Amino acid sequence: MGLFAIVTPVFEDRESFAELCRRLAQVRVPGRLHLIAVDDGSLSAPPATEALREAGVSGEILRLSRNVGHQAAIAVGLARAAQIADLSACVVMDSDGEDRPEAIPALLAAVAAGDIDVAVAERARRSEGLVFRSFYVVYRLLFKALTGKELRFGNFMALSPLALERLSGMHEATTHVAGAVVKARLRRADVKTDRGERYAGRSQMSFSGLVLHGMRAVMVFSDLVLTRMAMALAAMAAGVVLVLIGALTAKLLGLATPGWVTIVTGFALSLFLQAALITMITLIVSSYSSADTPLRVRGRALEFIAKVERSEGFTAKAAE
Repeated sequence: MGLFAIVTPVFEDRESFAELCRRLAQVRVPGRLHLIAVDDGSLSAPPATEALREAGVSGEILRLSRNVGHQAAIAVGLARAAQIADLSACVVMDSDGEDRPEAIPALLAAVAAGDIDVAVAERARRSEGLVFRSFYVVYRLLFKALTGKELRFGNFMALSPLALERLSGMHEATTHVAGAVVKARLRRADVKTDRGERYAGRSQMSFSGLVLHGMRAVMVFSDLVLTRMAMALAAMAAGVVLVLIGALTAKLLGLATPGWVTIVTGFALSLFLQAALITMITLIVSSYSSADTPLRVRGRALEFIAKVERSEGFTAKAAE
């Protein structure tokens, strides 16, 4: 019988959180579930501990001192889960219903296989509209071009103890959890799951917020992106030099009109200097790496917790 942590961020969504608790109480796993809900600075509709008690769910609500954002809230939950001794696995999911609790046993089973560090939910059937799916395809292509990596999953995943230890100590997890999983080079299994429907209300993620979320994934691989930018700018600088040589050659051969060489030369030199400057800055930034230790990363994440409210109880029916 194992102990499985469920990390979920909640922001102004009390009703959905209560329904999530009721659904989790019906999930069958070979052990117990312990819910770690991260209240991301909610004011009008924060998650209530009564929802845990009424559903008979063992868990705790981490009240953050301020709103830190969806991904950083998950990172706080991961840092807390990493403190729990003898944890068999940790599941990360949203609390609004789009990540279906019924898929948790399949994710945990994949991690339990032994040669897998993280099992991620791959959407077998998506419910978004055509416009969203079109933008998503464009984003994936752009992400591939900038980073050389592929990112085909979101936050819904199950982590082995090793994966939890590694991911909770990465500062990249506060920026984009799924991107951090890829960067950590964890052994991954994709588990096909259907996307659920929201339990209540409407999504608070605006289109601009969705774009920002995608940009954050690229930021996780800033070293790769900046290196590729440097290579492109170096190629641009080489092209400028060739243009400059061609202009001077045309001048010497008398093929250029008066003033043309001066304009072309000045423009080419301006581009060359800008490309050289940006290339230098890019290389400097790309060579920078964080000196933070995993312990310091977790410590900073836990500093956002203003209060912890707990509710103990039986959480999940043992699988027969």
